Amino acid sequence: MSDDERTSRANAKVRHTADAGTSTNASAIFVEEQHWLSRIRAGDELAFKALYERYSDVMFAFAYASLKSRSEAQDVVQDVFLNIVRSRTTWDVTGEVRTYLLRAVYNRVATVRRHLRVELSAHESIVRDADNPSEWAYRGRADDALQEHELADALARAIETIPPRAQQAYRLVREQQLSRVEAAQVMGVTLHTVELHLTRALKALRAQLAGWRRS
Repeated sequence: MSDDERTSRANAKVRHTADAGTSTNASAIFVEEQHWLSRIRAGDELAFKALYERYSDVMFAFAYASLKSRSEAQDVVQDVFLNIVRSRTTWDVTGEVRTYLLRAVYNRVATVRRHLRVELSAHESIVRDADNPSEWAYRGRADDALQEHELADALARAIETIPPRAQQAYRLVREQQLSRVEAAQVMGVTLHTVELHLTRALKALRAQLAGWRRS
């Protein structure tokens, strides 16, 4: 499976989970996963496999977006699950399992990046939020499908240019469909810091994609 295919599959899983977000299904998923946790602590391999199959693609997509290396992203995901296996008898998650796992990926990616001597950007300060880039459209294009493809490519390139911490906040909220509170938990920062990172990211994207904005 290619990186694009795995990312597409991860995004589909994210959208499915987001659709359940405020419904009864969200509570059912929470109860189901808490049951998995109990079974994993007891050494149940089927429960561990179910957890892996639900979240490994999403975790890979998040790691790959930061590391740009398939092998390193796979290693990050494997390390997270290996640590769960090693500490399974005492492993406990008090909140959402997805938030816990993305936080673990985030921490591992940060370690890998430090080893690669790539520092994460911090201390960003922006005063206001920006519009949703998905609402932009290029003027004068007759072929909507081509237009959307070109916009997606332009947006992907623009995202790569924003500072790492702002990029991670953007990906967590816009791509992984986490709330800002959940993104703050994953990144280990305050809600206010996440909002500053998002504002910086969206402001930078607006500036770079100004030509695609609707009149």
